[in-house]
Amino acid sequence: MIASGFSWFHLVPGVEDGSLVPFAPDHHAYLFVSACFVSGLLIVFGLLARMALQRKLASAEGIEQFHADEGFTVFTMAEGLVEFLRGMQNGLLDKAHQRRWTPLIGALFTYIFLSNILSLVPGFQPPTDNINTNVGMALIVMVTYWAVGLISDPKSFIAHITGPVAVMAPLIGAIELLGLLVIRPVTLSLRLTGNMFADHTVFGVISGLVPLVVPVPFLVLAIVVSTIQAFVFTLLTTIYISLSLPHGDHGDHHDHH
Repeated sequence: MIASGFSWFHLVPGVEDGSLVPFAPDHHAYLFVSACFVSGLLIVFGLLARMALQRKLASAEGIEQFHADEGFTVFTMAEGLVEFLRGMQNGLLDKAHQRRWTPLIGALFTYIFLSNILSLVPGFQPPTDNINTNVGMALIVMVTYWAVGLISDPKSFIAHITGPVAVMAPLIGAIELLGLLVIRPVTLSLRLTGNMFADHTVFGVISGLVPLVVPVPFLVLAIVVSTIQAFVFTLLTTIYISLSLPHGDHGDHHDHH
């Protein structure tokens, strides 16, 4: 089913003929529906994790509030995710900036990861194997990079783009702008799209040819690739945010470490 391009989302009324999402390109209405589906799953997970945290705070006192749950629960999943994201940011962002940017970085990671994993379920086409979805996320990252730099310390940010030599500023600035406005968003988008499309296509073809034992190693490989691609995208996002912060923040951060 994966190899044939079938999607359960095409069974939703208005998706096949595009009438459900008039602004979507031809035959791409399923992308909008699948993106909403993934977002809905993440919202439900977030609400359940929040409820679990509130119950824990209400039922425990003192140090017991910080004890991990026994077994594999929504709370332990959320706690492990937050620890993983903060660990990824260590060395790049200080504690204050980690707290500020973890929601964005976490949203990107969980959205990409869940989309990739969902694609391994027969009949589900992920939004992340389409360039349109990934360009949108890459543009969010680049807009964040510019916003953080220009708001935090515009003088240093512009000086970083134009370089230290005034005579070379126009050339260096043009190269940097090309990289920031074109190269970085394109590479972010193409890297994720290419890897996900190729990975899911290979897995789908192998599953169709030999549907039992042989696809298991490919399934494991697909899960690993899906996780790595989500990690790489969010790690690069963290690096870009780190580079856009004032140099003083980086200096303070390195002093503490």
